[in-house]
Amino acid sequence: MNWVNVVRWVHVVAGISWLGEVLTINLVLVPALVSLNKEARRAFIHQVFPRVFRLASILSATAVISGLVLNYLMTGWTDLGALLRSRWGISILVGGSLGLLLTLFHFFVETRLEPTAHTADNISDSEVEKIVSVLNLVPKIGMLIIVVVVLLMMYAARGL
Repeated sequence: MNWVNVVRWVHVVAGISWLGEVLTINLVLVPALVSLNKEARRAFIHQVFPRVFRLASILSATAVISGLVLNYLMTGWTDLGALLRSRWGISILVGGSLGLLLTLFHFFVETRLEPTAHTADNISDSEVEKIVSVLNLVPKIGMLIIVVVVLLMMYAARGL
């Protein structure tokens, strides 16, 4: 087994796990959160979402870093114009750029919610509602982007 195969497996597992986490947030965690009363919401946010943010950080960083390493191992980054001359290259370029932008958004924008989630026992009801409203929107947009990224990567790998 060569390094390309190892890195490819890490990349695929991290990317699909990231998608699975975002699906779980959207289809399980946020609907459960919305159905809770105010005190239960505060406890749920405090107990669950710091772990969710940490997992998203690990999975997104692993997917992006392994994707960059995989691209380097396959192309050597000697002719980056090749990314614009083929179905494979364009799909990788667009999907990788979307994944990188989503990861940067996670680390620099979403993490502003994390300190609030850690101290959820001491925050006001209006802050809890603000967190819930953000969690009703941001993960849905992230889910759409990750689905597009996964579809682009599948297209790059196998075509239609």
